[in-house]
Amino acid sequence: MRTLFDDDAHDDDPGERARVESRIGAAIMDFCQRHNGQRFYADELRRFVRERVGEVAPDSPGRILRDLKRHGRVNYRVVNRRRSLYEILKP
Repeated sequence: MRTLFDDDAHDDDPGERARVESRIGAAIMDFCQRHNGQRFYADELRRFVRERVGEVAPDSPGRILRDLKRHGRVNYRVVNRRRSLYEILKP
């Protein structure tokens, strides 16, 4: 059985990678809507995503969060990078 952590798990199937990223992105959007205007730690986001999507690569939620921000889908600021503390900004 292959998992998300296998080196080649998605290399052969870009469609599967896109589906996984889409599910993670939807979970992140839900998290941001639920926590609008609030601060959160990266671990809280990872736990939220894992509870909804299942096991994912540890950096996937952070990477996809940054991508959503770059595309204007969410807005947040880094409060304390060392502590991985962020704040979701109200639209």
